[in-house]
Amino acid sequence: MSLDNILDNIVNTVQGLSEEPNKLSENEEANLYAYLIDKYTELAGVEKLLNLCKTNTAKLVYLKALSKKSVSGNVSDITSLKREFEKIVKEEVRDLRHEVKRIRLHSEIMWFSAPVTTTETDKGNFVKKYGTPLNFPFKLTTTTRRIEHGKFRNPPNIEVPENILQEYFINECRALQSLKDSVLMVEDSHSIPFLATRKPDFVFIPKGCPLDALHVVAVGEIKKRISNEFTSAAIGHAVSFGEKVLQLQPRRAYVYVVLTDCRLICIYKVTRKNVNASDNARFSYEYTLPKPLKYDSKDCPPAGWKYLVTIMESSQNQLGWIDPSLKFGSDVVNLVRSINTGRTSIVYEGNINDKDSVAVKLIKGEEYLSCFSKEKEVLNEFSSLNSPHLQKLLLGDEGALVTTPLGKKVNNLKKEDIKNIINTLKTVHSDFNRVHMDLRRYNFLRDNNGNIVIIDWGYSVKINETGNFAGALEVMPDDILTSLTNEKQITYLPRIDLICLIRAFYLMLHKPTNAEMIRIAFDGAPDIKSRAQNILTFWSYHGKSDLWKKIYQQASELNYDNLIEELEALF
Repeated sequence: MSLDNILDNIVNTVQGLSEEPNKLSENEEANLYAYLIDKYTELAGVEKLLNLCKTNTAKLVYLKALSKKSVSGNVSDITSLKREFEKIVKEEVRDLRHEVKRIRLHSEIMWFSAPVTTTETDKGNFVKKYGTPLNFPFKLTTTTRRIEHGKFRNPPNIEVPENILQEYFINECRALQSLKDSVLMVEDSHSIPFLATRKPDFVFIPKGCPLDALHVVAVGEIKKRISNEFTSAAIGHAVSFGEKVLQLQPRRAYVYVVLTDCRLICIYKVTRKNVNASDNARFSYEYTLPKPLKYDSKDCPPAGWKYLVTIMESSQNQLGWIDPSLKFGSDVVNLVRSINTGRTSIVYEGNINDKDSVAVKLIKGEEYLSCFSKEKEVLNEFSSLNSPHLQKLLLGDEGALVTTPLGKKVNNLKKEDIKNIINTLKTVHSDFNRVHMDLRRYNFLRDNNGNIVIIDWGYSVKINETGNFAGALEVMPDDILTSLTNEKQITYLPRIDLICLIRAFYLMLHKPTNAEMIRIAFDGAPDIKSRAQNILTFWSYHGKSDLWKKIYQQASELNYDNLIEELEALF
């Protein structure tokens, strides 16, 4: 192994210890890196001794001792090195943000208006071409205003940054919230990623309600115009927030979107369409013509101002909002907040009859009905086990599953988790003849009692069946990845789960820079064949030591007990 690879392994180990209570301080980490650079030719020995430390505590004691060895060095050199590392980190974060934005675009591609709309500009062009004109759908307000504040009389110069426009718009809207007939508030949300990871400039919510995705009544965006009209990118950006609201409020049929530059205002209506529509579009769009906001006349407000105030005076039901609750016979499940967005569903925190907290999983679209049906069937099968490491299905229908526990995300596994996960898989494999196929980090939760819980059985399959791939591509065994690159069907075997667990654990343990893993999994590859090849390449130079080879062997031979012993030895 090259010295660069050894250095990468050591740095990854350091990063993997960043959540420990006695983690390296910022100065200790900088001193450690200075020592490693100075002793570059001796890195193999450093890594060997580090690998002999079996616990995270022992590793940190060793690394802190190394960091002290560089303290006597030139302080200015260490400071310079620290600055260089900070520069590298900033560049990595910038690249990662770019990758995440692009990945989100690809992962939500089916939520765009049509398969060809892969950018905001494409989406805006689609709205312009296929959208239909809309007469303002509500009876216009008769409200007038004498006080200057709230009339949009002095909007900032068009050359100012958008954050200045943002501040001005929100400030003017606050004045309108005090109008006697106003029932909605305009909340500044441009820095709050509460639509999953999305941050619209502002949202309309009922007075007295918390700022949460479930309470959004309408959504808005502030964009500058070019040549007296909003660009396609601005339109696409705005309506995408409407689509996101519909995604997070799956019972809702439509939502209104406000696009403004503080001078003019346009209203877009984004309506959910049947997934089987002949044009293959997810949404339809309607739009009003731009209308002025500036209130010049004493007693005759402009149309755009009336549009805005009318929306603020409209009830949430008039604007398309639907109460976030579900009924299952005599039971009522209230949705409290959205907590996760997956490939097939949105997951919410909820409560049953205003009492017990539950996880509520709602389907994204009809094309995922088979996954929901499969998961419901599997959870019913598992109910006989009464295992603390499997979800319990309480209520469900074809598009909703209500389960316990609610649980929390897992970033790292504990030593006791290894035995609990592997023994649970052993039971599922032997007693239920089933393979999970999707054992990624995101499909483990921890309940309030500290138990590890395996979730998301919608892609599970029967052992020895042959079929197409569905599951956690980034942790699949090499032979499965090879089959995918050769466009062959795969045979579902128990060892797939065990190797997926090993690789998920490896990624949690070593953290081979999330940016690196993201680039490999989503490196612009348009098809699963190319992505499988990228991931196969990644695993060709990760986890190849004798230690990991022995662990893989235990999994391949279905030696469950030996696998537990080997993995527990890493703690």
